[in-house]
Formats: sequence, structure tokens, C-alpha cells
Amino acid sequence: MLERWISKLEPIHIVETREEREAVYRFRYDIYYKEFGRLIGNPDHDRKWVCDPEDEKETATLLYSGSPDDITGTVRLRHWPPGTVPPDVLHELSMDLFPDIEQRTVAEIGRFMIRKSKRGNLLLASFAQTTYDLLCAKHQVELVFCYCAPTLVNHYRKLGARPFGGHIVQTPDDSMVPLVSVVSDYDYYKHAGSPLAPLVRRHFGHNKRAPIDIEPYRHLFEDGTEAIETDPEMIWEDLQNVVADSEQEAGFVLGQFPEKVVKKLTRRGFIMPVEAGAMLTREGLRQQEMFVILDGLFEVLDDERRLALLGKGELFGEVAFFSPSEKRTATVRCVAGGQVLVLQAQTLRQLIESEPKVATRVLMKIAGIMAQRLAAANRAGEAND
Repeated sequence: MLERWISKLEPIHIVETREEREAVYRFRYDIYYKEFGRLIGNPDHDRKWVCDPEDEKETATLLYSGSPDDITGTVRLRHWPPGTVPPDVLHELSMDLFPDIEQRTVAEIGRFMIRKSKRGNLLLASFAQTTYDLLCAKHQVELVFCYCAPTLVNHYRKLGARPFGGHIVQTPDDSMVPLVSVVSDYDYYKHAGSPLAPLVRRHFGHNKRAPIDIEPYRHLFEDGTEAIETDPEMIWEDLQNVVADSEQEAGFVLGQFPEKVVKKLTRRGFIMPVEAGAMLTREGLRQQEMFVILDGLFEVLDDERRLALLGKGELFGEVAFFSPSEKRTATVRCVAGGQVLVLQAQTLRQLIESEPKVATRVLMKIAGIMAQRLAAANRAGEAND
């Protein structure tokens, strides 16, 4: 079965020449900046590429699919022998929470992107398999770290990465969720349904490398300690606490739906903590998830001009869901730290297909919120004339 799966994978190449390297940088510009409007990586508009200083270091390996003239995907791997991870990286990726990190060979996966026409097929699996084999066989890596946009968390989890008790990573665009893969943890890969589970057996076990003991990390993976809350029952309990606040119940966007509807909307969502000053999303960024505020205050900005102040129970991010461009129309920043429930746009689309009557009710509620905000913005504009 493993052999049949591998035989269908596309070839992945290691960047070896300057031509290949610069082709990767240009591809990043097309995907990160042109398609998604991201500022991460400091896009160079003169050269029309995205290149970080880390890309040129010996600790980095760049992979790509396709050809230098027609790249279809790319990823960057950074890898460090024990005790050599730079302090800023240790902190940024929350590696320093792992008690024996100085004795571990570790890696980071980043700058992973695939051309739109190739998403959802075996190219993702091709990169995952090549990355896993390369890190385990050549570099003897034991822990692999990464961070991703909220909308991609479930995709990374299916590959074997798991959220842990690290801090949310703030980028120039938005807030990212930290994840880690214990590459020898076969039980977790199997539980996640990861296509990489058979590869764990190839590299670790009897007469092979010994799996590492994850007990020292167990506290980082327990419920209540992870960077995000994904358990549906815990999410439901937190929502009930918001509804229980009588002063907020009338304005709680999810408080007006039956339990069945709310659970369908939140089944693939998660709760994420947000620190004061953190940016949830940036104007112009292509991003479609919606957010429900469970605690804290958030300001909606046009440049640095405050358009609105949102609090507990309110929804934001809904405009991009309806926009053909899927781009954010405003920046949202946290004023007073709290929590948000992240709702996946894909979940609502699936609800439209499976239960159109229920979906219509939800969409009408969201449309009502948008209409109220538009009317308030018009009144504010007239008052300023």
C-alpha cells in the first residue's frame, strides 16, 4: 500500500544552483505577495521576489517541484544540530519550552506554498514525504517546528503536526499558530490519520533509530495548555459562558442559533488567545476565516484610523468571506487581550451544500451584521462632512 502511494507522488528537487534559488524566490513573490498580499518575508518589488537572510545560510535547504521555468511548489527547511539553534529562533518558535531542547536535533519548516492549480492533490503529500525522509535520514532530526495561519491548522494536523503550549507567533500580516512534530511518535501520526505514519516505521523502531521519549513534553500537549483549544466540548462550554452573560447575550452572534447549528459551525474551529497589541488580520490580506470575540476588545482600523471597537460576542472578518477577491477590507488589532473563536470559511461552505436551510439562516444573520455596520459607517461619514 505504501509503495502504491509513493509511486503516485511527484518528484521534489533540492535547490542546488543559483538559477533554481532565484526561481524559488520569484515563485514566492507570485504566491505570497501577488496572490495573498502577504508582507512576511519582506517582498522585494524591484526584483519581484521574496528572499530572507535565512535562505542563504548553510542551515537552510530549499525544495521545489516542477522546473526552474515552471515551479509549482516550494518549502524551506532549516535544521540545527544539538545546542546550535539561535536564541531568537528558540524563542520565536517556543522551542525553549522543551526541557531537553539543547540535546535535540531540530528543524523548522517554513515558506511552504503550492500553486493554486496544484492544491488539493498529491503535491502536498509529495512535499510531506520528501521533507520527512530528508530530515530524518540525512539530518537525523527529532523535533520539527512550524507555524501556520489559523485556516491551515487542520491541514497540518492531518500530516502529524500538533499544537502545543507555545505562544502565538506575530507576523507582519496576522497571528500564527505554533505546531510541532515529534517525528518518531508513530502512535500520534496514526491517530491523526497522517499519510506519513508508515514512514515513521521505516525510520524508527527495531534495528533502526530509537524513538525519543515524549513524556518530558507531555505537559505541553495536554488539554488547556496548548496554544489553541480544539476540543469541541470545551469550545461549546466556553461559548455557553459567553451566552450566560445576560448583558451580552442579545449581541452574541452565535447565541441566537440552536445548539445543533452552533456545533456544526464550530466543529472545525478553535479558540485562540490574543495578546494586547497583536494583529489578527491586515487590510489587503487574502484570508477568509471569521472570528467571534469571546473576550477582550478589538479595534477595526483603516490605516491607523479607528473605524470601530468590537467586544465580547461580536463577529469580524465576514466581509472577506463574501468578497470575490477574498481580501480583508480592514485591519483588526487587539486592544485588550482576550480570546477569539476562529471559524473556517470551508465549514460554512459545506453547510451550504449539506443543509441549505440552516446555512441560509446563518448567512442572513451575517448579512444583517454587515448591513448594520455599513449603515453606521455611512452615519459616521455624514457626521464628518
